[in-house]
Amino acid sequence: MRVLIRADASIAIGSGHVARCLTLAHALRKRGADVQFACRLLSGHLLQRLREQGYTAFGLPQADPQEQGQGGSPIEASLPWQTDIEALAEALQGEPPFDWLIVDHYGLDARWERAAGRFASRLMAIDDLANRPHAADVLLDQNFSAQVSDNPYAQWIPRDCRALLGPHFALLRDEFQCQPIAIKPRVERVLVNFGGFDAACQVHASMLALQGFNDLQVDFVAGLHNPQWEAMTELTRGRPTWRLHGLVDDFFGLMQQADLFVGAGGATTWERAALGLPTICISVAPNQQLNARLLAEAGIHLYLGSHEQLDMQQRVRAIASLLGGASQRQAFAERSRGLVDGYGAGRVADTLAGHDKICSE
Repeated sequence: MRVLIRADASIAIGSGHVARCLTLAHALRKRGADVQFACRLLSGHLLQRLREQGYTAFGLPQADPQEQGQGGSPIEASLPWQTDIEALAEALQGEPPFDWLIVDHYGLDARWERAAGRFASRLMAIDDLANRPHAADVLLDQNFSAQVSDNPYAQWIPRDCRALLGPHFALLRDEFQCQPIAIKPRVERVLVNFGGFDAACQVHASMLALQGFNDLQVDFVAGLHNPQWEAMTELTRGRPTWRLHGLVDDFFGLMQQADLFVGAGGATTWERAALGLPTICISVAPNQQLNARLLAEAGIHLYLGSHEQLDMQQRVRAIASLLGGASQRQAFAERSRGLVDGYGAGRVADTLAGHDKICSE
């Protein structure tokens, strides 16, 4: 089976789309598939990372000159789909048709998907927004918000499109098929991360909120090109229990060691859930807000709202409330584990391969 994945990463878009597609690519490759990627050459693209993982990765030009510089258009901005199709056609010259084309991009819709039929027999769309039409054979939305209501994509997908909805299909790496962390009487170690780029500077804001908690060990994973790197480096001086990282090779290991996570409402939501890692969640993009709020209402995490509306005291109070609150953290952990078992990527890969096995063994 030959599979092409169309997704982008940039400082503005973030790394989450490519990261979750890479997880699915690993699951497909384990099942014998030849997987390739096509990504625009935006500031902060991850083409080299994909190639280091052994994948062919085609670099596509920016859709317009304004995407040069600081990372490009906002995450939900529409792309000129004809231009994108033409760029993809040029990049794929000489490539035989693919069996599946997977598109994970908020800026592309049914118009692009219909035109992309020239490249593959079947198409899967990965979405979180349910705000535009799709011409797909399979649609994946791994969010809790897609699970708790009637199919939010009913008006947006063909009748014969198979919808894979909810965290049962969360795209997690194999290590998250794991035992939960132990919930301690008191928090000893905190992990802070807001994605691969942290354009909203929320790692720095979390540092400021944690300054008064001197008995905590804290790992800050700031991501690539963090605009507050120098200020954060200065804050860590003289604090031997604080560790500032750009990127880490073993993020899973850091999560296993943590008692509390402070982060965004993106892809790490499901990683935290699989580990039962209690979380203070702050949304950094509009598309995270509904899911984060619904998870909070279901007792999965503590949600503080959008980063734009928070003051420092709200952050400080939230951290203080969970440090000794073992019963609350235990409740978060148990409800989280009930949502995610770590086998979602295998379920999706088996759907594409035509097996539809339940990967729970």
